[in-house]
Amino acid sequence: MSKEELNNEFDVAVRVQKAFEESTAEKVAKHQGLNDEEIRHLCPVAFKNRMVTSEIRKLGLSKHYSFVPTTKVVNDLRTMGWECVDAKQVKARKKSTNGYQKHMLTFEHPDYKVDGAEEYPQLLLTNSHDGGNAFTLSAGIFRMICSNGLVIKTEDYGTSRLVHKGYSFDAVQKMVNDFVETIDETLTRITAMKQVQLDKKQQIEFAKKAALLRFTAKSYNEDNIEDVVQIDDLLHAERKEDKGNGLWEVYNRVQESLINGKYMYASSGKVNESGTKVRKGREIKNFKQSIDVNKKLSELAFALV
Repeated sequence: MSKEELNNEFDVAVRVQKAFEESTAEKVAKHQGLNDEEIRHLCPVAFKNRMVTSEIRKLGLSKHYSFVPTTKVVNDLRTMGWECVDAKQVKARKKSTNGYQKHMLTFEHPDYKVDGAEEYPQLLLTNSHDGGNAFTLSAGIFRMICSNGLVIKTEDYGTSRLVHKGYSFDAVQKMVNDFVETIDETLTRITAMKQVQLDKKQQIEFAKKAALLRFTAKSYNEDNIEDVVQIDDLLHAERKEDKGNGLWEVYNRVQESLINGKYMYASSGKVNESGTKVRKGREIKNFKQSIDVNKKLSELAFALV
């Protein structure tokens, strides 16, 4: 084969790969079910299909550890009508944990996507292959208006764990059915949030408590956090649907600002202190941290209902 033919083959391969990546991204944006190839592209670690004895020893896992491929759970959820619409994995911090790291897959069911509804439920499956995390299914709510993923507080809506000591479809099915039974309750709770009005003082208090979910140093508290974070930034509404004094609207705009880093903060000292360097907040890209902040934020909101 000539050099020109090789170059042409390479160019074709590049174009095919680019088209595949673009089509996968489009399906994620549209919340369409992903096939195995697309999931593998987004989250290779989910396709680890076996764990040999030497790996188990290297990772320091118990002799009772039973490896279960994430894809097994994916396929079981598919049989119940739940399609994977997104997949992510964290970056391995150590070379030794690469290929075992924590990952998250998002599932949606067409029966719960009602025309005209602003919100609908999701299932979030998190897992890792190093024994550090068992399979966890959490309830989430997707909001159409702003494409936010709101993770519901686990104390109210349940998080279910499958330890790595065996696996059964019946257990997964029961977990999913338990979540389905809470869906109406979850959406009713959101309706209640929409009926609660907050005055300006309550909005500021809520935003302060929310800011402390990201600024967790012991020196920060409700009395001084507004000297560090621009509270008005957290309460800023970017779209008409989020304007107003309702708890649901306030919650959503604070959530979006907090998760996406849409606020300014002082890197040291006070925001208004002369000479203090003010920085723009950073987006939370680690899904583990995002889930944690989301759950705690929903807990703050539910306390006001």
